[in-house]
Amino acid sequence: MYRKCLYDGESITDGEFLTLYESYSSKNPELPYSSYPTFDYSQMDEPEYAEFRVQKQDITLLSVTIRCPQRTTCDPVEGLCMLLKRFSYPCRYSDMIHRFARPVPEISMIKFVLLT
Repeated sequence: MYRKCLYDGESITDGEFLTLYESYSSKNPELPYSSYPTFDYSQMDEPEYAEFRVQKQDITLLSVTIRCPQRTTCDPVEGLCMLLKRFSYPCRYSDMIHRFARPVPEISMIKFVLLT
């Protein structure tokens, strides 16, 4: 998949451009996080909480104790659920995209900020 870029065709040849483009483009897959619904704690059913290894009422109690710093873009419940999901099962951040509808770097940063 090629992205838009400024290329006039005069300063370098087409072959040089393709070589540079392929060597400097991201090797990470583009995951469709925006196609998933955003995380909504109130819309989840009780069986869905099994992936966090806690019960629904426990999440509300635990979220009171977590304070998300102002620089994060999530609420305490979502941040807590990210931590619980990551620690309850061995999973990659890319496995959490369908639940939280966020890109991998953002999930990683939120978890890091909550742990520090």
